[in-house]
Amino acid sequence: MVLSGYKSDRGLLRENNEDSYFVNDKVGVYVVADGMGGYKGGEIASNIAVNTLGKILSNFLENSQEKNIQDIVHKALQEANDQIILVRISDIDLSNMATTVVLSIFFNNILYYSHLGDSRAYLYKKEGKLIQLTTDDSLVMEMVKRGMINEDELRTHNLRNIVTKYLGLTDLVLPEVLHCYVGIDDCIILCSDGLTSMLEEKEILSIVKRDISMGPQSICDTLVDKANNNGGYDNITVIVVQNK
Repeated sequence: MVLSGYKSDRGLLRENNEDSYFVNDKVGVYVVADGMGGYKGGEIASNIAVNTLGKILSNFLENSQEKNIQDIVHKALQEANDQIILVRISDIDLSNMATTVVLSIFFNNILYYSHLGDSRAYLYKKEGKLIQLTTDDSLVMEMVKRGMINEDELRTHNLRNIVTKYLGLTDLVLPEVLHCYVGIDDCIILCSDGLTSMLEEKEILSIVKRDISMGPQSICDTLVDKANNNGGYDNITVIVVQNK
């Protein structure tokens, strides 16, 4: 059994919300996408992503006895990418639209996850530890890997918003699909960078530890409120899933 909570907020400075999300507790499919490409384009791209991924993954898990997770995730990501490119080609006003994405499939205590861009997946262990499962596909992360900057500069660097992989690339390289064990009372957290750019991981951990007894929705609400209290510079989307 799982309990889930979710919240998406425009933030304090943006005119609209370009984030989208998908939740299907019945089969354990969860997706967060953070759109790029301007006022209209980002919202459309992220919507295409979550709707396409959510539908394909949910239909597969509901109807197939064989669970070849990597193949279906790759198929869904490729379809979402193709749909975004088709819309870009058909409308010059949307020619720059794209989206990051992080997705998870959870069943039988195993979490499968994949991502493109800087939307993230975390695992909170009931012992009080927060583990970042994904590594940002971003220019600043590449700079960290090359020793040009240190990890403390990631959240504040002036190039932090440049992502290197996303849905909407004509030469998309499909990402790895990884997996890990999720124990009873552990939590899965998916979020857009509107959360992680406003909160340090120690703040996220503190909120999860404090609110976990009140359930996933309380965690989501508090995380979003805290991100807004810290500035709310971007759209903020969080999904929290607790294994019960």
